[in-house]
Amino acid sequence: MSADAGDGSAAGGAPATSAGARSEPRCSDLARRRGDPLVGTAPPARRWLLVELESRWLPTAVDSLGLDPSAREDLTRAAARARARIMLIRRPGRPAAHEPASAPGARRRAWCVVDDPVLARGPVTTWGTWTTPGDLLEAGRLLQAQATSESAPVEPVRAGPGTSAGTPSLLLVCAHGRHDVCCATRGRPVAAELRRAWPEATWECSHTGGDRFAANLIVLPDGACYGGLDPDSAVQVVQRHVAGSPDTAYLRGRTGWSRPAQAALLAAHRAMPGSAWGAFAVKDVTSSGPQHMVYLSAGQATFAVPVTEQARDAERITCAATADGRVVVPVAGEVQLLP
Repeated sequence: MSADAGDGSAAGGAPATSAGARSEPRCSDLARRRGDPLVGTAPPARRWLLVELESRWLPTAVDSLGLDPSAREDLTRAAARARARIMLIRRPGRPAAHEPASAPGARRRAWCVVDDPVLARGPVTTWGTWTTPGDLLEAGRLLQAQATSESAPVEPVRAGPGTSAGTPSLLLVCAHGRHDVCCATRGRPVAAELRRAWPEATWECSHTGGDRFAANLIVLPDGACYGGLDPDSAVQVVQRHVAGSPDTAYLRGRTGWSRPAQAALLAAHRAMPGSAWGAFAVKDVTSSGPQHMVYLSAGQATFAVPVTEQARDAERITCAATADGRVVVPVAGEVQLLP
């Protein structure tokens, strides 16, 4: 599956291929100085295939798995049909060197398929193990089954049920230095701090999109995406999230939703502080060019949120970009309660 940036990027900026293409200042430093808006930049994936691999992360996640061409095609096709994203995961604070994944006697590593709670017709998270690349085909078959069994879209489409019992299931912090150095330098300290508080839930992960927003965090299966985090702010963000309410200062959006719907969701949470994650559902979106009207529901109430997509001036959006790129930002208007 292609590594969609999920950050509103338009043509003009080259994708990151190495961490050392430019020296300081880094893209995340520039984004913070500019005050780049986070809104509407959550990844587009609705499902996830997480594959544990400690070392050998190449710039593209699936290239790191050592699959033969046929198996690679089967796995990426299954992910595409399931609207899933393949990401590598590893525990923070890993040793510097590890045996190859397929070495004789290598320990079994984990894989996890995470379904969207709205789409799920079975378990939301399914764990398995792998030693050889061929073992990952089981995960591919599960993705394929999810895609073929998916019924018509559920209406209304909700943000997700929220993390139950005040404990996160999966905290994924991008630390993919081979994709962009900002992900490593900002992401690894955040992952280490989160692991102290939630050791079982916390993983480093490969590219999430939005390198300039490092450190980036995805909370699964809730689908909340946060950016611009540091170790202290990350702990506070997760504490607020598991308590039921998103921290809108760092919220990029809801994974799998369109940019206008993400902007409307953020506007609703800001207009109604204390609203629980998952309280709002998207009933409908009408569009005319860059103008959108997003209709949200919460209980018996219905809200209309106008959203305009605006192109920003060309900016440096990754550390390894060879040219500045343009991004499109959804700007929400006033949240209106409908009669």
